[in-house]
Amino acid sequence: MNFEKGKYAIPIEALKKDEDAPSTMADYLSNFAVITKNDGDLTLSLLLFNQQTITGLQVENNEGGFTKAIANHIDEEKNWRYEMFKLTNLPNSLIVRVQYEVDHEGSSFKGDEMLRLSFATDSIERLDEMPAEETSCSK
Repeated sequence: MNFEKGKYAIPIEALKKDEDAPSTMADYLSNFAVITKNDGDLTLSLLLFNQQTITGLQVENNEGGFTKAIANHIDEEKNWRYEMFKLTNLPNSLIVRVQYEVDHEGSSFKGDEMLRLSFATDSIERLDEMPAEETSCSK
């Protein structure tokens, strides 16, 4: 998919890696991502809720390895974290690796899971032509 220079919102769905069923990660991820195109660079911004639970996030690159975020921003008050990844193109789905830590009844559970982000490429909206109040991410 080719993008003109600008910012775009795209609906996403967090699915299990090998089946079209919702991933547990769906509760921790906004159902919209932001794509930004600048001078040939394409970046994907994801919003994580309960950022303390999600301790790490990487996206699959073209070589089959995983790439860490090139930038992030934490909103301590809301307990949210924005993660930004550089992409060469936007696929219909993207394999993501997530590390998490959950405290439950005095015990701590850690994990490292893979899932799939499915992009609704037919529902992309350009953000930089919209009023500012319509560009905020929502769950």
